[in-house]
Amino acid sequence: MNLSEMKKFHFQFESVLKMRRHKRSMCHQLLGEILQADQRLIDQAEQLKLHRTEQFQEIRARQSEGRVDIDGTTSLRYYAGQLQTQIQSIIANRELVAKQIALCRQALAKAEQEVKAMEKLSDKYRDEFLYVQNQKEMVELEETWSATQQTGGNQ
Repeated sequence: MNLSEMKKFHFQFESVLKMRRHKRSMCHQLLGEILQADQRLIDQAEQLKLHRTEQFQEIRARQSEGRVDIDGTTSLRYYAGQLQTQIQSIIANRELVAKQIALCRQALAKAEQEVKAMEKLSDKYRDEFLYVQNQKEMVELEETWSATQQTGGNQ
């Protein structure tokens, strides 16, 4: 057997490894999407808080002018209350998203472990394959050398 005849290593569980890598990739993607959703909720909450603060500043500004606008102030306070309700809703949604993030991170860690286990198994099988190939090559080289010594000595 010469180098051109040398077998190539083929991992018998390659399809399983590919499937696990795909699962890990999907977990990464899902985690990224959930983190983006969480960031959008954070941004929305900040905007609502800013808008709510503006409403209270407007109420204070109207009261400092010395005139009392009951209807206007009531309307602003009602709107600020609506904003606070929306903020509370976002906080509740973020709690749900935090649970999703934790679950997704757990799934990602498990998928990562599964991939590493298969890669380790692949490395082990590859090392065994290369060892056997090297042993065969050594025997072949010894046989070739021995044959050349015998023919060389007869001439």
